[in-house]
Amino acid sequence: MQRFLFTSAVILALAGGGYAIKAAAETSGAAPPAGPSACLPGHPPGPWAAEWGHRPGPGFPPGPFWEHHHDDKFSLFGDTRNKNLSSADVKLIATAILLEHGNHDWTVTNVTAQPDKSIDFSFATAHGDIIASFSVDPASGHIQRIH
Repeated sequence: MQRFLFTSAVILALAGGGYAIKAAAETSGAAPPAGPSACLPGHPPGPWAAEWGHRPGPGFPPGPFWEHHHDDKFSLFGDTRNKNLSSADVKLIATAILLEHGNHDWTVTNVTAQPDKSIDFSFATAHGDIIASFSVDPASGHIQRIH
């Protein structure tokens, strides 16, 4: 019991000290420290900006290098304009949404393509009761609740 109380006191002291340091830094009124993004007026940032996918700051001379070699896709998967989702894709995405939230009891039902080119689906319980219905735009992947 004494060990538990001692450990708890140490944790509270460390947390309180960290909060006090953070609060003092926020209220000190000092300017933020100059980091690698800080540059002199009229001078472009270093070459690291382009290497890490950052858009160059003001004063960076526009040129063909930036336009041809950087397309603002600094991610593992770039966003595509038209996703061309099929009914099977929508069912897979809806199932992934259920699993992401830890729901292993509900199922995805009524996956149907509509005349307006949207794809509708429903979440249902194990007994078949409809919980909610949604519509997906196959081009953008936008999901909208309809019931």
